[in-house]
Amino acid sequence: MRGTFRLSSELQLEADAVIIGSGAGGASVADVLTASGLSVVMLEEGKHVPSSSASPVASEAFAAAWRSGGLTAAFGQPPIAYAEGRCVGGGTEINSAIAQRADNYLIDQWRKVYKIENFTPDELTQYYQRAVATVNASLTPGPVGRATDILRQGGDVLGWEVSELKRGQRGCKGANRCAFVCPSGAKQSMAVTLLPKAIDRGMRLFAQTRVAKIRLVNGRATEVIARSWDVAGQGRSIRVKAGMVFVCAGAIHTPAILRRSGLRERIGNTLRVHPTIKATALFDEPVDAHRSRLPLTAVTEFMPEQRIGGSVFTPALFGLSLAGDWINRGDLMQHWRFCGSYYGMIRPRGVGAVRPLPGINEPLVRFTLAPEDWIALGQILTRLGQVMFAAGARKVFPNIFGHEGWTSPDQVHEFWDNPLPKRQTNLMTVHLFSSCPPGEHRDVCAVDSYGRVRGVENLFVADGSLIPEAPGVNPQMTIMALAFRVAEAALSHSVKERAQSAATDRR
Repeated sequence: MRGTFRLSSELQLEADAVIIGSGAGGASVADVLTASGLSVVMLEEGKHVPSSSASPVASEAFAAAWRSGGLTAAFGQPPIAYAEGRCVGGGTEINSAIAQRADNYLIDQWRKVYKIENFTPDELTQYYQRAVATVNASLTPGPVGRATDILRQGGDVLGWEVSELKRGQRGCKGANRCAFVCPSGAKQSMAVTLLPKAIDRGMRLFAQTRVAKIRLVNGRATEVIARSWDVAGQGRSIRVKAGMVFVCAGAIHTPAILRRSGLRERIGNTLRVHPTIKATALFDEPVDAHRSRLPLTAVTEFMPEQRIGGSVFTPALFGLSLAGDWINRGDLMQHWRFCGSYYGMIRPRGVGAVRPLPGINEPLVRFTLAPEDWIALGQILTRLGQVMFAAGARKVFPNIFGHEGWTSPDQVHEFWDNPLPKRQTNLMTVHLFSSCPPGEHRDVCAVDSYGRVRGVENLFVADGSLIPEAPGVNPQMTIMALAFRVAEAALSHSVKERAQSAATDRR
């Protein structure tokens, strides 16, 4: 990416603002600030992975763009595997680019519960529209493949609502490598959209630069202290002094950075995710899911509490999914062209926590499912089995270790009234949020209604940490909308501060 900088010596910088993280939140903040003429420094822990060098090999792609190569998990019973992007563009480089806004009912509920000012569906519409326009959220024209048709067919048979999904795209080639960094640049990630614009306006972006902490003096953030690595792996220190600091490192690392900086009140105590359970469906006719995009329909009958969708499918990813129970599932590999991978996700009532650990890069993440979450997971797994059989599946294998699979729709009710086996159930998520909820309810909110960290005049959070609770949909549009809103409010606040300072100086 033109304008991306790497450090070759120790460096001290000054700017109007420093942004930590280059994903959906950080890039949106950068767009607002640079459009207003501010000097901006952005610090990104991961590498820049250009489309031209994006590897089609799963192991190489994961190592380049995913945090810890995709091997991260929140501790609990059971642990929940989660995925985060760790590259320029953050999670937008490895996600499916599905564009949805949070349900209006949920937005209203959050406003009331958390006492968030100026937070209604109407007031957020302008920011959602900006996010949608940024990524060109649109339906995918032309044939989208059998993997998509399976969800549509099964939903129609059952009389359930099935919705087509818009994605952030321009001329998608259907390479089916969304999770590997798009090889054509058609996916409208932050590295394709907002970051180049911000760099053209003068933003300085430092990749492979990990923030250690933010220095706080007398209720202000005065300096961001980080370390950068060069091509040879040699570390250099970097310090950035700025009038405003925006922490946009995601729902895991934003609270970790704030806590390492000495801020702990209500920070990192309310992590939420979308607990997700997968199933493999075997059909009599070839699905050939690897030849088309991920399924671009979803069963939305039970939203926002529950949703059924489809996953990216390649032979390598399918083999990886079977590896955890190879003794019972390994034979499916020879039938991979006849298989599809689908999931059910829920809005949980349980919460998690994030805590940094001394001397260790990755924080400790915990998540505890509430009893009602287990009921909901049993329900959504049942419904997932129903829709697969309604679409003609021969056999359905829920992602439960040692489970022999279902061979008829009569069997899928196994967990409707009975709890899932906790130790054998494999759960995952690609959606994380809510670790720094906003609002004026001071007993539960880490930041104010506009993302400003309490007690610090010029420190803001602008990423998935701000989404008050699980939205029940892919979160990118909501992250961008809230980040645009935070950046505009911070600019307004900064102007007022300067005006007050100037008035004081004239006295």
